[in-house]
Amino acid sequence: MSNPKNKYSIIVFLESGEPKKWQYVHKLNGMAMYLNKMHPTWKYFNVYDRRSGQYLKRFKRNDFVPDFI
Repeated sequence: MSNPKNKYSIIVFLESGEPKKWQYVHKLNGMAMYLNKMHPTWKYFNVYDRRSGQYLKRFKRNDFVPDFI
């Protein structure tokens, strides 16, 4: 099954407790690498299906993050 572009939205929780939201996320692994570089204090992020809003999974900072769920 192919994965359409921008399938996910994510909410990232930084060490300060501040949440940040990205609505159009294609590859989760690429997003985790971006967070490591631009927001190195992130703690975890929750992944949602962008179209339905359904919660899919949580990834912590040192977890293996695949491209797609």
